[in-house]
Amino acid sequence: MSDWLYQVRIRVSENLSESLRSGKHTDLAGELDEISKSHGMSLVCTYDAFKGYCDEAEENGVEEYALYDWTKSTIENPEKKAKHLKSFAFYRGFEQIYEKEVALSLEESLQKVGMSEDLLEIKVIDSNPANNPQPPK
Repeated sequence: MSDWLYQVRIRVSENLSESLRSGKHTDLAGELDEISKSHGMSLVCTYDAFKGYCDEAEENGVEEYALYDWTKSTIENPEKKAKHLKSFAFYRGFEQIYEKEVALSLEESLQKVGMSEDLLEIKVIDSNPANNPQPPK
């Protein structure tokens, strides 16, 4: 068994993103919310997480936040903002990554929903740096 931890991410349509982010759930948004809760997870929009990081840094002093400049430029770039508004990750409490078994169980539940014009991608990623782009130094 590897020492890597995992995260499940989904890519969704603009309409589904708006429904998930607003809490005014369509049927599919409600189903995704129920799946996340049944696995002890919450569904977090990547853009909202990035914005929250920047807001926190600005409140506490950006010099203590190594990725502030990169994150701020990402959310201010219209193309990247649009991309990250449609990207969601499943968090377990405050943990962004978790054991493989947890990730695979969540992925299986999501696969049962199936891909559609609103649920565009389901992806399990691992924490191995060789498999993922690394943030700037």
